[in-house]
Amino acid sequence: MSKKKIKRPQQYKKPQDRTLKEWWQDQTEASKKKMLYICIAIVAVIAVILIWYYGIYNDGSLKVKSDAIVGAQENWLIGQRSGGKNSRYYHLADVAAPEGYELTDTNLNASTDLRTDFTYSATTEKGDVSIYVAPVSSSQSEMVSGIYTSFASMTAENGTISEVKDYKDCKYFVYTMEYDDGNGAKTYHQSLVLYAPANYKDTCILVSVNPITDSAESYWAEEDLLAEAVKALDGITVASK
Repeated sequence: MSKKKIKRPQQYKKPQDRTLKEWWQDQTEASKKKMLYICIAIVAVIAVILIWYYGIYNDGSLKVKSDAIVGAQENWLIGQRSGGKNSRYYHLADVAAPEGYELTDTNLNASTDLRTDFTYSATTEKGDVSIYVAPVSSSQSEMVSGIYTSFASMTAENGTISEVKDYKDCKYFVYTMEYDDGNGAKTYHQSLVLYAPANYKDTCILVSVNPITDSAESYWAEEDLLAEAVKALDGITVASK
């Protein structure tokens, strides 16, 4: 009986990699022209986008040179969008002192960035009060929902908080807090927090009214706090894009 020969499978040989030059030489003239036209079109589109973005498109952001805003005025409320190396600054509004108030502080954020803010103080029939005007790097709706939830949690045990209310296109609420100052005495704090819209995406304007209070009995009525906030709003001219 004859033995059958066993056929062994041929050993797999990895095809030799073709160079780009060899691949290009195998293409027909029509294919080469088509691919060249596609590459030229892609480069042209990219060039148009770059020219538009860097030479024509203006998103309203302010120019920064030597860690300063170029052309900024003292009464500009300057806000910020994004952060880090890609931070952009915007002229959100012109701010004037509310009626009966004096400017007592500015640029509380100056140590960290180029945003601006304004603190005004006054002595009224009801007592001393300050108003703080500052830019916010979030939309009005985001700030109201996020901050209100935080303050509601903070005041749950030792304070009060109103509902979010409307004043024209603004949103506001009032809260009070009582806490120990560490020396056995109580500190009383009351504030109206208002967010006004700005004309740039993901920005808004904070107006905070803060009366000086030394007891729960010295808290201001909500309508009195709102009246002071309206004075601040009357001094704010929102900048257009």
